[in-house]
Amino acid sequence: MFNNKIFYFIIYVVFSFITFSQYNSYGSDGHISYSLDEILEKVEDANSRLKTMDADIKYSRVISLLDSEEISLGYLQYKKPKKLNLNFFPPRNEINIIDGTYIWIYHLKEKQVEKYKTGNDKDSPQGMDIFALGYEYTTEKVRANYNITLLDDIATEEEALYHIELIPKNTFDSEYDRILLWVREGLWLPVQYQMFESDGEIINTIELFNIQINPDIPDEIFVLDLPEDVEILEPFK
Repeated sequence: MFNNKIFYFIIYVVFSFITFSQYNSYGSDGHISYSLDEILEKVEDANSRLKTMDADIKYSRVISLLDSEEISLGYLQYKKPKKLNLNFFPPRNEINIIDGTYIWIYHLKEKQVEKYKTGNDKDSPQGMDIFALGYEYTTEKVRANYNITLLDDIATEEEALYHIELIPKNTFDSEYDRILLWVREGLWLPVQYQMFESDGEIINTIELFNIQINPDIPDEIFVLDLPEDVEILEPFK
């Protein structure tokens, strides 16, 4: 069965009530250095104003033990709540849809579709928790499940990126050992993230480009129109 590791990659919006200094400081290059609490507040505000998004995507999966790297390019369209159209160009050649009720993973070359029910962990493909970490995640769950650290900020003449680490707590069962986010100043949403598996032996990297916030996206985008000769597989049914 296809192991779809990155379908639920929707941007990680993390929230926290951890107390940090509420005063801004300035870095040596003159840009403002925000505290983790301030960054998370800005991310929360950006998330509250976001209704739709589209972007280009680059995904890579590195397995160091096998000395292999898979790279996939594509684009995504997202609409609250929980609607996603994610297309990957050949050679991956795949369409992924979340329509609010079902998850559809369409392998065009094989003429097969995997179908899963949303909202049921046991009937979901591996990687389901990634979507839960996105715009549908709650403050309470993040606090309970992750230790959150601001590692550093990287400033250039064009932009500043804030580098954040999420480590699952021992009480939380996650397929990822460590998650890294790069939040762009001004946009205040992650533009790159890495998920580490198997003690760092497997690294999934997602980069988003040409991000557009709140474009007009009709609901028809999230309806999968299948040819008659496509086989529909329901692995957990």
